[in-house]
Amino acid sequence: MSRGTLKAAAAALALALALAVLPAVAAAAEDVEKKGSPVLTAIKNLKLGGFAQFYGASWDPGTDTFQLRRARLSLGGTIVKSLSFKLSVDLVKSPALLDAQIDYAPLKEAGLRFGQFLVPFSLDSVTSVADIEMVSRPAAVEALAPGRDIGSSGRDAGLAAFGSWKIAEYAFGFFNGSGINKADADGRKDFSGRLVLKPLSFLAIGGSVYRGRRAPAEGEPLADRNKEGLEAFFRVDRVLLKGEYIHARDGLVSKSGWYVLAGVFALPARLQALVRYDALDLDRAVPDDGKRIVTFGVNWIIAGRTKLQVNYEIHGRQAGGRERSGLLAQFQAAF
Repeated sequence: MSRGTLKAAAAALALALALAVLPAVAAAAEDVEKKGSPVLTAIKNLKLGGFAQFYGASWDPGTDTFQLRRARLSLGGTIVKSLSFKLSVDLVKSPALLDAQIDYAPLKEAGLRFGQFLVPFSLDSVTSVADIEMVSRPAAVEALAPGRDIGSSGRDAGLAAFGSWKIAEYAFGFFNGSGINKADADGRKDFSGRLVLKPLSFLAIGGSVYRGRRAPAEGEPLADRNKEGLEAFFRVDRVLLKGEYIHARDGLVSKSGWYVLAGVFALPARLQALVRYDALDLDRAVPDDGKRIVTFGVNWIIAGRTKLQVNYEIHGRQAGGRERSGLLAQFQAAF
């Protein structure tokens, strides 16, 4: 996608946002006259949530460790009709601010979002870490999904359109490409989009695309940062199946990864057994450098999103290395 095309599309999306928000601003003014301050209305609709994750691991070879992995708080609410916001922070990480977004959604079929939020790419990447099935995300998602490949928890600052119509859900937009709490480093906007089709109540299939450019290191010339992804999700009664494939090109380096996960509830909504196979190749031109991980897991759902997760990971032998395994446990308290 050319620079001129990106700028024109970004300008069009920005204009659409401005035109869309104007009715909300007018509604806010009307609320002031009829009902009082919209701020007071927003306060009544505030929703506070959060979770903390305490993690322990024992690796062979490696070290044993305990860690407060995450401690997140989120605050959201409706300001006026169709206009809402969300803020979230992680008190363990630095910088702490994760999400700061405003949504204007007058219709289910079409809405606009701006601020800092999850980049629309990959099923697992846009799923909250409090809701993923295993203790850790698949290696392919962590290494290749935009926003995660640069250590920004899958987030970026930008402007996006989203909505759903019949069997389709979509989201697409333009982003800095620099990660959380960072300004655009090159003056260009990256594009990301995700489309999911749900032809049946228990089946979803989708695809994602990302087009951008980024300097590998400060002072180096810009290089392509392009990605494509495919995903599938299947759930019937107690059985869950899901998988993804991601291909990425950073400059001249071609990368790819995929995973397949299967799970079954031994006790409905309480005890879940899982297995996942991960494959990741960070340079497809180099033979025998790929990573293979098999993970066995058990989840005990205590109440709502409060749960205990236990995983056993087996990392396959790589060139010049040896097999590595680890027992991981994580307790999540959520409200």
